[in-house]
Amino acid sequence: MPQQLSEAEEPLNIVILGASFAGLSAAHHFFDIIAAKLGTGSAAPTYRVVVISPSTHIFWNIGAPRALVAPGLLPHKDAFVPIERGFRRHRGSQFTFIQGWATSLDTSARTITVGLTSAIATKRASQVSGHKRGASSTGSAGPKTPATPSSSTRGSQQTIPYHALILATGSQAHSPLLSLHGPHEKTIDALDSFHARIPAAKSIVVCGGGPSGVESAGQLATYLNKNSSLPFLVQKDSYHPKRITLITGSARCLPNLPASVGKKAGKKLRGLGVEILHNVRLVSTTEDKARGTTACALSNNTTVTADLYVAATGVVPNTAYLSPKLLNSAGYVATNADTLRVEAAGPRVYAVGDCASYSKNYVLDVYDAVPVLMHNMLNDLLAHELRLASPYGGNEEEIAALEDEHYEQNPTDSQLIPITRYGGVGVVFGYGVPSVMVHVLKGRDYRIGKAKVVVENGNNPY
Repeated sequence: MPQQLSEAEEPLNIVILGASFAGLSAAHHFFDIIAAKLGTGSAAPTYRVVVISPSTHIFWNIGAPRALVAPGLLPHKDAFVPIERGFRRHRGSQFTFIQGWATSLDTSARTITVGLTSAIATKRASQVSGHKRGASSTGSAGPKTPATPSSSTRGSQQTIPYHALILATGSQAHSPLLSLHGPHEKTIDALDSFHARIPAAKSIVVCGGGPSGVESAGQLATYLNKNSSLPFLVQKDSYHPKRITLITGSARCLPNLPASVGKKAGKKLRGLGVEILHNVRLVSTTEDKARGTTACALSNNTTVTADLYVAATGVVPNTAYLSPKLLNSAGYVATNADTLRVEAAGPRVYAVGDCASYSKNYVLDVYDAVPVLMHNMLNDLLAHELRLASPYGGNEEEIAALEDEHYEQNPTDSQLIPITRYGGVGVVFGYGVPSVMVHVLKGRDYRIGKAKVVVENGNNPY
């Protein structure tokens, strides 16, 4: 952890909100590539990366549909990976991890207010909430004036100044079974509770006909209703099968993928004994804790009651801390799709991944975008350094020569949806892939072996 520095030595904060795929990739990219290109003159500041996340661990939610079936299929020790440990190779660099959650963003003061989870988090937030050095809210530099304190503590909240800010807070599923809902212990508890109730359950309802819903229904039916002690590809029915129902508001499964893919998915699910209710939407759920059941009221004026319920009806962006002026109509961060800057938030603010308006919530929308974002952030940081070096002008040509990169989103779809034990459906760059390839590329182990690489290097899991 960084030591307290004098005002003159205090580094500028590069704050990254979120520590899943996007945030981790951006943080490692800064240390591996960007940091060495900064510090262009004697007046240049130093920098500190501050990563803020409600959870100390990532959850390998790529494998969530299998993790919810049984504890041994995707063990907690593999599915939940500590974040801070992944930055050990950057020892000697200015890095701080804070467990907390953003509660508000002040773009005028250039501060982020963070709710803190512990005394350790509070101490770390205090260490990075020192005085700004040579930074201005407009990104221009004039004659230096005495720095003033730029942090304040209010109970369990603290404001942290940023020189540059990356919004990578992602999105969350409606159920903690499928994504983090704060600290990772909450998802562990949800999974453990679900696992404990499976043996006695006779019926399971999965709501949502997208990839998460189809995968969850398929994995539940495969591992709970089919035995695979026989040779490869040969399965027999379980002696005590569960009644599994998939509810989807569309006329077919996977409505955002080609019709042929959705048709194949439906056929595979029915082959596993899953009942599919099409063109029906969930209106509300009522949990009967005494009986341990959930009643699902549907749009066709019927009610389906199940012993276990999985909400897989899409995701919502984690952007509640932001002003509506920074969001689009769907609640995603209004992001320049070319440069990945959040222009309404002022200079040196960026967004990447599922929380950003450019994203289709695909993995490629993270890993293709991070290099572009980081290049453009480097330009902005260098421009600020050049202004500091010549506060009355003189470096305009060098600043003008800094060229942005532009993000070009892949227009095709890429989705792999394991359904059966040895296959599934999917498309890669718009082309359909054979069922067995879905197993090879994803379904065999949900790429769990890549989890540590994602945390330690920020690499693409695929």
